[in-house]
Amino acid sequence: MAASMHYMYCLLRPRFFHPNARTYAKKLVGKVGSAAAQKTRMEVETDPQKLLTHCCGANIYVEGDDPELKKDSDYPEWLWNLRTERGGADLSELDPNTMAYWRRLTKLTAQRNTRVSKRLTKLKAIQYPDDALP
Repeated sequence: MAASMHYMYCLLRPRFFHPNARTYAKKLVGKVGSAAAQKTRMEVETDPQKLLTHCCGANIYVEGDDPELKKDSDYPEWLWNLRTERGGADLSELDPNTMAYWRRLTKLTAQRNTRVSKRLTKLKAIQYPDDALP
């Protein structure tokens, strides 16, 4: 019974159908001169008094002003302990019994291996210039 059902399916299916055929969505093209396509530059604040009392550039709305800065005691304590430099935490600062430590170690190892691989490729091209690809 199953074999005959498969046979009937093969006879009745359209011949142009291919199970791996890909269809792509039509690309949407906007007007080049539209207002949404043009970027606007924000004006840089030069007033020193306003720079000391307001958080310039924090207003995301068309209307309104930038928010005023409050006293340091009005903000939570953890805000002043945030890490602001790039690169993430050092391995010496992390506990080896946590998942964050091992993720960081994996990332640093992958970065090191990538750097070494690039250096070896350059060295190989210098030592064996005939084998280099065009």
